[in-house]
Amino acid sequence: MKPFLNLLRSMRFAVAILCVVAIAATTGSILEQSQPAVTYVSRYGEFWAAFFALCGLTDVYHAWWFYTLLGFMASSTTLCLWQNTPSMLRDMRSYRENKSIASLRNLDFHVEFQLPEQNRTPAGLASYLSAQGFRYKHTFTGGGSLLAARTGSARRMGYLLVHGAMVLICVGGLMDGQLSYRASVTIPEGATRNSGVIQDGDKVLQQQLPFALRLKRFRIEHYANGQPKDFTSDLEIIDGATELPVTLQVNHPYTYRGVTLFQSGFADGGSQVVLRQQGAQPQKIEGSIGKDTPLLLNGEPATLEFTELRAINVFSKEVQAGTGPAWNSQGRPGDHSRNVGPSVAFHLRDKLGQADDWLVYQNAIEIDGLRYRVIGHRAAQEREIRYLRIPLDADGSIAAYQRLVAALADPQQRASAAQEVAAHVGDARLAATLNATSAALLEGFQRQGYRALIALSAQHGDQAEAAKVAQLYEQLLERSAAALAQDLDPRLLHEALNAYDDALAMQLPALFTFESFNQVNATGLQATHAPGAPLVYLGCALLALGVMAMYFVRERRIWLHCAGDTLLLAFAANRNSPALRAEFDRHTDAIAQLVCTPTP
Repeated sequence: MKPFLNLLRSMRFAVAILCVVAIAATTGSILEQSQPAVTYVSRYGEFWAAFFALCGLTDVYHAWWFYTLLGFMASSTTLCLWQNTPSMLRDMRSYRENKSIASLRNLDFHVEFQLPEQNRTPAGLASYLSAQGFRYKHTFTGGGSLLAARTGSARRMGYLLVHGAMVLICVGGLMDGQLSYRASVTIPEGATRNSGVIQDGDKVLQQQLPFALRLKRFRIEHYANGQPKDFTSDLEIIDGATELPVTLQVNHPYTYRGVTLFQSGFADGGSQVVLRQQGAQPQKIEGSIGKDTPLLLNGEPATLEFTELRAINVFSKEVQAGTGPAWNSQGRPGDHSRNVGPSVAFHLRDKLGQADDWLVYQNAIEIDGLRYRVIGHRAAQEREIRYLRIPLDADGSIAAYQRLVAALADPQQRASAAQEVAAHVGDARLAATLNATSAALLEGFQRQGYRALIALSAQHGDQAEAAKVAQLYEQLLERSAAALAQDLDPRLLHEALNAYDDALAMQLPALFTFESFNQVNATGLQATHAPGAPLVYLGCALLALGVMAMYFVRERRIWLHCAGDTLLLAFAANRNSPALRAEFDRHTDAIAQLVCTPTP
């Protein structure tokens, strides 16, 4: 047992443990901690991910070997303190008045004065030492009187503070490793929570709080560009019969019963949204953010998974000179500096589990003088979201567009529109050709959109000729479509045809519009409990004080021995420095003025 204790309290062992702890802490800072296993596999490969997990490097500060290192470090430092503190305290109180005259003469800094007969007992030496900040002790030794003085004894206290600080930091780390937690708490408005969740690698743990939290109100402010500026939670802490109102803001935490609450974010608290599935028989769909809503889609079961509600959507106003607005049927919104209003995002999952992403804006968005319904869609196999913009009629609805779509799907209305276009031609043969061409264009557009026109025009000559024919076909298509939707002006009709072509290209399984919502906010809190933190903070403060005491406080000692007609001045310090000679010379000159000229 004794050899083991000797090893623990040895300086080499303490330095070795300190180096290993420093390496482990550095590893824990470099390697991201407590992540799912798939994160380490994707970044470092299967071999290194397994190696990290085996060695406990994915959660260094909770690994058994790290606790062991801290325990050894605390034990070693405690034993060092236990062994060295009594001797250091004795040395701090000691004046070393028992040093022999020979040992004083062997010091690097010493000088002897020849005292005149009338001043064999020089006065004022004790007062001088006190004035210079020295504490002294008067004794008789070596056949004369001795003044032994010291100052800077606090340097030894620095050693005790540094080692004590290391013990406190290690003990605090051990306490936090076992008792601390950092849990995420999400509370919708009006709801109460008494627990949080902790993400621990691939596991999600539930952490019980010593009290309950009720969110009365959540407030959020935005910058002009729509980004969150500040958010505040009005809470009630419910602890038995005690209800304590608390307001949490960013960077303004609140501590209650050892648990510190931080305002860390916000989320949706289950807002209610209402969609409408457009079609021959419109269907109203109600749902909540974060929940699923079943529905029938073309006779097949499907599920709407509501993921996000945004009450504000502000887009940048920077547009490159000469390019004009970048809004287009398959482009991205983002070129207009205005709030386009609320949007809802959801997944539409079919019976096979394949999900499409949707982003539907509630308000009409004005683009180049026309108002549109904007709908974003991304199929399961696509990487980018594409946008469909449907022009609105004078009433602010898509009814005119829907009538055009219905008319395109009706063979009889297509035939009537083709006949109406041909009716204005006097030549019977030309009228018949125009009728057949118009009918073919309407039928092809109804099935394939503008791709049908491109395919038909490719049958006529070379590329240049085909381009001219395609332009004529487009004009004829718009004349024919005007006969189908006579209530649409030419520009609105052109945009409606573009929207229909985009809908075909995007292969939309249905058409949804965002009707209304009732927003419910939720606050995101961090609840932390670190019982060892005060010890760690105290240890850090003591460590700083101890280091300053050890490096900035100089321990100095002066001996003044008077025997007969000789006065011996000896001076020593804990470490030599260029300033030490200057200080010795200063004391020599001052004492010489008090007594006499020094002996060479």
